[in-house]
Amino acid sequence: MNCRTNLPRLLRELQRAIPHGQWHVKQERPWFSLTFSGVQLTLGYTSAHVRGAQEVAAILEAHEFSLPGQIVADIAVERADGGLVVVLLVLEG
Repeated sequence: MNCRTNLPRLLRELQRAIPHGQWHVKQERPWFSLTFSGVQLTLGYTSAHVRGAQEVAAILEAHEFSLPGQIVADIAVERADGGLVVVLLVLEG
């Protein structure tokens, strides 16, 4: 999977969906099942505008990601390290 190519686009989409903060990649690792391949991205989000994990999860779950050839299949959000940690599963479409 060539998620690295779409990573800047994904970060721009996240910034548009949840503005007023900083997104950064904490970890990127390949992900495979019998029928799909993709990447699991662990992202950090910090902001002076405090948002709860549930609020961010709801916003991202409703967001229509536009990543040609890729699908955001799963989203998990939790509070950690003075901000939020967001784990996305991005699959080849």
